[in-house]
Amino acid sequence: MEEIFKPDFSNINIDKTIPTISISAILGMLEKPFDKMAIAQKTFNKHFNNEKSEYYHMTVDQIIEKWENKGAESRRYGSMLDDYIGNVLKGTEATLRLFKLDNNYEFDDRLHGLCDSFDNFYKILCKSGDTIFVDRERTVYYKVEIPNPLNEGEKLTYYVKGRFDALFYNKRTKKWIVIDWKSSGSIDKVPTKWTERLLGPMSKYYALNYYTYTTQLYFYKKTLVDEGYLPEGTSYDDVVVMIVNLPGKIIEESGTNFGTHQAAYPFDTDLMDRLYKFSIEKDYINKSLEKEKQKEEYKEEPTQNKEESINLENIF
Repeated sequence: MEEIFKPDFSNINIDKTIPTISISAILGMLEKPFDKMAIAQKTFNKHFNNEKSEYYHMTVDQIIEKWENKGAESRRYGSMLDDYIGNVLKGTEATLRLFKLDNNYEFDDRLHGLCDSFDNFYKILCKSGDTIFVDRERTVYYKVEIPNPLNEGEKLTYYVKGRFDALFYNKRTKKWIVIDWKSSGSIDKVPTKWTERLLGPMSKYYALNYYTYTTQLYFYKKTLVDEGYLPEGTSYDDVVVMIVNLPGKIIEESGTNFGTHQAAYPFDTDLMDRLYKFSIEKDYINKSLEKEKQKEEYKEEPTQNKEESINLENIF
């Protein structure tokens, strides 16, 4: 029986004195901040008198609360799905049964649907017997060094870090497969006339989750190879990335309750390096501006306290 290389994700050689920035934070820097209040106001103006709308006669605050509740519920179910996947991939029949008991699996149609989506995908992935599970929910680090944008001659060293959802290996093709599960909604591929572009080095791509999901997976691909998590000699071509949509219901286009998606754009290691530089510079400058702001606020406080003490002395 072929022995499969087991990557070491202990990260014992990571220097904990070096600052880190998560790939999730980097993805957030690629889009303009979401103005929740402005969008809610537009929604209110458009839907307040529409009896067929889910926002009919809702105030702006009620619309925002509805969004927040919906987001919290989606995250809760996403977390339960992660736990289910973990029990299927690394647990036992006993731990899986306990999960189902604790989460009311038999009577929660939404949870049942999400888990069915994963089960059907997993059966097809491993149907031939060539693809085997390697690991899941592991954090990886990519070390980056760039010139300090505010101090010429100095350098900044950061770790970009992220945790992949699952790693598989195909014994026949000799390919590693990095998977990102998505259960929160559809994979947006087609822009509308209102769709903006991403920022910085990604500005030629639209601000759609298909592109940001791909970018996240490319971080894992590059890190697994460049930082030596995979066997020596592994190339980028040996690592396949896959977005797997698990909506918990039938997808009209495919007729299945799961969807698999390849990368939105070609892998480019130079683009990834520019992305890291862009993000670290942006993070460093923003933190420097915040420190300056705090210093200015601190300078004002002693003067105010001194005036108060003088007034008290005059009173007594």
